[in-house]
Amino acid sequence: MIKVGLIGVGYLGKIHLRILLETSAFQLIGFYDIDKQTSSDISKQYNVKAYSSGPELMDDCEALIIVTPSNTHFEIASTAIKKGKHVFLEKPVTPTVEEAKLLMGLEKEAGVKIQVGHVERFNPAFISAVPFINKPQFIEIQRLAIYNPRGTDVSVTLDLMIHDLDLLLTIVRSNIKSIQAFGSKTISETVDLVNARIEFDNGTIANLTSNRMSLSNMRNIKVYQANGIINIDLLNKVTEVIEIRNASKNSKNLVVVSGTKSPDKELVFQHPIILPTNAIKEELLAFHNSIITGSKPVVTIEDAIGVLSLAYCIDEKIQHRTTK
Repeated sequence: MIKVGLIGVGYLGKIHLRILLETSAFQLIGFYDIDKQTSSDISKQYNVKAYSSGPELMDDCEALIIVTPSNTHFEIASTAIKKGKHVFLEKPVTPTVEEAKLLMGLEKEAGVKIQVGHVERFNPAFISAVPFINKPQFIEIQRLAIYNPRGTDVSVTLDLMIHDLDLLLTIVRSNIKSIQAFGSKTISETVDLVNARIEFDNGTIANLTSNRMSLSNMRNIKVYQANGIINIDLLNKVTEVIEIRNASKNSKNLVVVSGTKSPDKELVFQHPIILPTNAIKEELLAFHNSIITGSKPVVTIEDAIGVLSLAYCIDEKIQHRTTK
């Protein structure tokens, strides 16, 4: 059992706290939050020690879960790593790529593990789809959310689309050839709607849309490839795989008549079994496993740097377009 500390018990921090208390993989020794009243309330509610400072908490634990605003991540994480503590950092990893690279250097120097909280990587619908993805030609990703002022201090690219950028770079293992992007502000001081078109060296093209001013929520990925289509509903945790093949005689599957010299096609529908797992719990267990086994974290800081770099590149494209 790994002794773990938690820094930050806001909305997401409370979720982490409850999960840490439920799992036998970690021993939650306590937490620290800058808000003294919140600390007192949470300590009483969950019977967990509230520490008076972050460094004091770090001294008593082996690993640290950091769920604070991203502009505090570097200072907290670098202090913990220098003390030889393993670190789990919520996304975005840091406000700048430069700070993330410094953390990567500290991680290697200290010989500890850093895992970044790109939680959609642990979405059971995405996990069930991965074995069926093979040389995607076109990927369409939509993430729509009902407005919530929490997170609007940064663009929707860094707030919401960053999840999908991580999944995209997980699916497509190729260098990026070109990026086009459009964005607009509605209510926030930062961009609320972003559409990005990304072309990779291997020929894959991706179209991503993130909108935090929607009337409904949606988190959907469609992967088009030579032998079929994969539809991943991250929100409702449903995956549908449609295999396209030459129609067999007297096929009982749905047949599409080509109307040309090309053979008719039949569509074979599959619905992979999806386990009812909690993605946040699974990412924390993966963090635990990387510490115990010495293996590479599922979401490394190198992964996070690639995602953050891409997010900023998209925002720069938008800024360039709007200032023309």
